[in-house]
Amino acid sequence: MEQLPYAPEEIAKIRGWYVKNGTQKFLNVPVIIDDRSIGGLVIFFPAHRQFSESQIEFGLAIARLVGLAIVVSRQAEIEKQTAIAREQEKAAQVRVVQIARANATLKQTLDVLATEPKLELSLGHVLKVTSAQLNSSSSALWFYDPLADTFVIHTVYLDGNIVPATPENAPLLSGKWIRGQNLSADLLLKKHIRDRIPVIYQVDDYPEIPAPMRRHMQRLGIKTLLGIPLLLGSEIIGSFTIRFDQKRLLEPDELELTQALAHQATLAIQLLKRAEQAKQAALYVERNRLAGEIHDTLAQSFTSISIQTGVARWMLQQDPTAIESILNRINDIAQSGLSEARRSVWEIYPTAQEYSNLIDKLSQSVDRLTCDACIQVSVQIIGTPFEVSPIVGYNLLKLTQEAITNSLKHADANTLSIILTYSDRTVSLSIIDDGRGFQLEGESGGFGLLSMSERTDRLGGKFAINSSLGLGTEIRVEVPIKLKV
Repeated sequence: MEQLPYAPEEIAKIRGWYVKNGTQKFLNVPVIIDDRSIGGLVIFFPAHRQFSESQIEFGLAIARLVGLAIVVSRQAEIEKQTAIAREQEKAAQVRVVQIARANATLKQTLDVLATEPKLELSLGHVLKVTSAQLNSSSSALWFYDPLADTFVIHTVYLDGNIVPATPENAPLLSGKWIRGQNLSADLLLKKHIRDRIPVIYQVDDYPEIPAPMRRHMQRLGIKTLLGIPLLLGSEIIGSFTIRFDQKRLLEPDELELTQALAHQATLAIQLLKRAEQAKQAALYVERNRLAGEIHDTLAQSFTSISIQTGVARWMLQQDPTAIESILNRINDIAQSGLSEARRSVWEIYPTAQEYSNLIDKLSQSVDRLTCDACIQVSVQIIGTPFEVSPIVGYNLLKLTQEAITNSLKHADANTLSIILTYSDRTVSLSIIDDGRGFQLEGESGGFGLLSMSERTDRLGGKFAINSSLGLGTEIRVEVPIKLKV
């Protein structure tokens, strides 16, 4: 036997330890596997003794059995790990198939949500897909009303059909999803809303289900309900309720897919809400634009008609035969105002190229508005004139008309100056009168000034007004332009 690499004092210490613990003799038999020693079988004895060959042979046999047991144990562990790896690979393959199916489902619903213009049908498709994936008999979407703090049923998937929760469809839903014809009844089970996580409600034994509802569900053959909250961050948007005619405990991957579908529905609902808000905002802007257009057109026409009527009264006393020309002029003004009002209603933006020649249109408009008015008018052009876009010409013309109308109606002015300035990057318009003026501070200026300011904003320009009591009024507009190449 190979000598152990210990110093004499260490050997004495080891021997003393064995003696102290009652060992006088031990038999050390090597455990060998594949001609390689992996350890030893040590048998301790309390007294000195000699071992016979049969005893030593017995010890060797036991050591061989120990080695064989180790080999068998190792092989069993290898087979166990192999089986685990095989099961893991199989589970991974199943998971890959589940993920691929889930991705296909999510893509399908995304395509529908992106292309279907009707909210009920797009969200109904999400209900349909969710029911199909979970083998559900029916499902419903509820919208949350934050003002009333209640949920209102919106769309139902039932008997293979998407059914919007509308009064005409109430008979189809009665006794199944609503009581009688009442579409405003609140959602009864709300633990998933309070906890903000999916909750499975077992109909037979869930404690929060009211007894009447439990009996009704049992009559319909409903065993399990799944509640999915629709959340946007911490904001509650609505709820999915999914019914099963068997007692179900859903797998984690099923819940994950259902939550993903619910999240898609939530985003679709929110986007549609935002689109509706944008639509209302656009309608508000367009309504204001129309109001401004009609106000400007009618106010200018009425002012001109008022001036012509005053002239007609004077002519009636001086020369009645001249009245016909005045009446014809009044009729022309009225017809022109009516045409402009119609144009304002039917045209969002002007397209007629006539507005690009701003000088001609400006001169014609000034002559028409101030004809026979007791005011001295001058028009001055500074810089080299060039054509502007129709929308710039149209709005600058309307601004000028509104400013002239205000001056004729309110300023009691003797002179009115209109200065049109062309520069490399801007067109500027100044309308100056020597009338009574007004206090700018605390003065809204009425709808006319508001309309002028909004027109300037639409052109990306700058609007300024300077007025003082007894010192007249100056309105200045500066608009950026793009020269035609």
